[in-house]
Amino acid sequence: LLFCFFFFKQKTAYEMQRGLVGSEMCIRDRYMGLALLKSMKICIFVFGILAFTCLCKFPPGFRFGAATAAFQVEGAWLEDNKAPSVWDNLAHLPNFTADGTAPEIGPDSYHLYDQDIQLMKEAGIKHYRMSLSWPRIVPRGRCNSTINDKAIKHYREVLMALKKAGITPYVTLYHWDLPANLGVQGYGLVDTYFTQDFLYFADACFKNFGDLVNMWFTFNEPWVIAVLNTFKKRDEGTKPYKIAHNVLLAHAHTVKLYRTKYKEAQKGTIGIVLNSDMFYPKNPEKEVDKAAANRAFTFILGWFADPVWFGDYPAELKSRVGNRLPKFTEEEKVLLKGSSDFFGINHYTSYLTEFSNFKEQTSFWSDRNITDDKNGWKLTDMGWPIVPRGIRDLLVRIQEKYLKGTNIPIYITENGMANKELTIEDAKKDLARIEYLRDYLQNIEDAILIDKVNVQGYFVWSLLDNFEWWSGFSKRFGMVRIEYGKKPQRIPKASLTWYKEFINKNSYQPVSYTHLTLPTILLVQISVVAVSLKKK
Repeated sequence: LLFCFFFFKQKTAYEMQRGLVGSEMCIRDRYMGLALLKSMKICIFVFGILAFTCLCKFPPGFRFGAATAAFQVEGAWLEDNKAPSVWDNLAHLPNFTADGTAPEIGPDSYHLYDQDIQLMKEAGIKHYRMSLSWPRIVPRGRCNSTINDKAIKHYREVLMALKKAGITPYVTLYHWDLPANLGVQGYGLVDTYFTQDFLYFADACFKNFGDLVNMWFTFNEPWVIAVLNTFKKRDEGTKPYKIAHNVLLAHAHTVKLYRTKYKEAQKGTIGIVLNSDMFYPKNPEKEVDKAAANRAFTFILGWFADPVWFGDYPAELKSRVGNRLPKFTEEEKVLLKGSSDFFGINHYTSYLTEFSNFKEQTSFWSDRNITDDKNGWKLTDMGWPIVPRGIRDLLVRIQEKYLKGTNIPIYITENGMANKELTIEDAKKDLARIEYLRDYLQNIEDAILIDKVNVQGYFVWSLLDNFEWWSGFSKRFGMVRIEYGKKPQRIPKASLTWYKEFINKNSYQPVSYTHLTLPTILLVQISVVAVSLKKK
């Protein structure tokens, strides 16, 4: 239609210009040829613009996925020789969780994983981030203790089912479910033997699942592991730093183990998942507020990213914490530097920051010495501000500080929102979640296309409603609603349908014959006719 419009417009213009009314056929044919050629040029130009626009979405191979974690979705808390985790024990304490619940069953993905896989397959989700339960695989937790064959069999079945469905698994080794036995017999995360215990568990996973897994994450959100643990007041100024130190060393040794023993044969990649909010100075004109925003990054992202990418803690962290901050040996610095094949980041929210003046005893929070302001932004059901631009600014900051001049990819390993959904009908119309995902994904696309940030994957938290730690089952992050009970029911929400459509529209599709070849052949044929007419 476009070609016909331009052709008749050009043909009429030529005839009127020359005053041709019933001229000889050869002259009419020549002007018809000119009109054909000019119309063809215009159509090729417009066609090219349209084709470029269609292809300029997320880059080829971009990975759209969803995420869960074993403790939050599996249930089956004591089945098939699994031992309790520290979180099993905590959740069963009276009034520990907001709603008084514990995840004995939860979504029951241990038994219903086939339903989860089918939901993802139908939604076009081809990438799934999951975790393995340490107390399920190594019930006693300790190095050289018994490996649970039933757990190995179960996880191999899950991984093979994912592969059969065309879904790639991305596996986290530690998503907060420390074997309870390690806390009883020792000091858990600050235990001298923590690294060797974790290495034993990691080695069992690489050995038994490495043929089915190509991307490994050692730890999920070490900041949360270190800071949001349950401490006695007297430990708040020391224990977070000891835990963080142990986790970083365990991570580095695990990466070395994989790279030296398994990588060549399994061809996989390995790294760590960090978390960070975005921070803006409350008053950009105040130097103390600008310093507070930078310090906020130091105490959440730099604390872990600097050792992983540069080999040591940030200078500001050292100066503010002093001798309470453990030190790395020179050998450990070498081991840590570059101990990730990618930059994994979880992001949910942003804050305005300003200088504070904590009067309390020495603690992580007084070391940080910042007040966070929610700025009247709209909040999720977790009370976290919704600031889509924050994810773009954070990605740019990561690229500039840690990855500049490299081809190392960034994966957004968690992003999503808890929405208040009291009824099934509320869940089926989770428009707030759709808006959140749409706006955050738009800013990720801007970071890629405009700011040239090398983002290669995005995982929604979460596929399912699940056990949200201190909140129990009271907060709902899932694109699939779980009706909890002895036989949990899965009900897809509107956001899952939206995500399916989004993936379909934004995934790179090789251009088919019907998209390019046929229009090109048509235009070539027209050009041949046009040239022959022009020669006449």
